[in-house]
Amino acid sequence: MKVLSTIESDVLDLIPIGNERKIPLKDIGTLLGIDERKVYIVVSSLVRKGVPVVAIRSGDDRGYYIATNEQERLDGTKAYKEQIRDMQERINFLYQVDLKTWQKDIEKAP
Repeated sequence: MKVLSTIESDVLDLIPIGNERKIPLKDIGTLLGIDERKVYIVVSSLVRKGVPVVAIRSGDDRGYYIATNEQERLDGTKAYKEQIRDMQERINFLYQVDLKTWQKDIEKAP
């Protein structure tokens, strides 16, 4: 059994089960009086402890929820997978840049 800290318990109490309702990260922070970065850290800790917290990260109905089935898990991890792809692409581009000549290879807008 994994024991949750007080802040983890408080955050968990605010996250709806199922994707019918979601709670935005900002709302959790406001309700608990903590900054958004702390909420993000606590949610990550909950996931590492085995709580299936996922999120919809775009659109009007965004926010965190606890996945109750495989479709909710897939929907709630889609944005994370896209972020991984974007970050990997960025890393690849960075390693292709010639650190000595990059300034010669671009032209600034007038």
